[in-house]
Amino acid sequence: MRSTSTRFAPVLPRLWLLVALAAACHSRAPSPAPSAEPEESAAPDRLTEEERLPDSETAFGLSLPPDMRLTRHFNDSAYFLGRSDVSSVVLELQPQLTARNVEMASGRAVFARTQIRKDAAQRWVRIEVSAEQPGTQVYVQDITPPPAPRGLSEREIWSRVGRNADGTPLDQNQQY
Repeated sequence: MRSTSTRFAPVLPRLWLLVALAAACHSRAPSPAPSAEPEESAAPDRLTEEERLPDSETAFGLSLPPDMRLTRHFNDSAYFLGRSDVSSVVLELQPQLTARNVEMASGRAVFARTQIRKDAAQRWVRIEVSAEQPGTQVYVQDITPPPAPRGLSEREIWSRVGRNADGTPLDQNQQY
């Protein structure tokens, strides 16, 4: 019977070489020296110490009382809902608007056509404040008319609305 030490004798030097190479592959590179000034990597979704969250929700540059929450927002309108009463919401809104008057009814107030002072686009809006079952709802609607077309001849203006220059329809089959 052959001894086990003689059976593995030719393989043993190769095995040590393989172990030494494997250990050399896993050696760590020296860590970089710490820099003199620490890196300031502010995350874009975090506030800095100087920044604060707004006290209330806004739409179109209009801020409402802190207890009002934005429930729906579209390109041309927004809905807010909160526990404030109608009169306190109206008093909060008046300094932010260019309107001089407000239509008041029982449980309802309407700013029919006004502009919001903080709105950079200077849109015309209609604001309705109404008493709802859970509290007060504020509906803000953009009612800014589209800009008038410029540089068009009178004939082109009439043709855009489907009429001749004398007011008759372009298509005689289309009487409206």
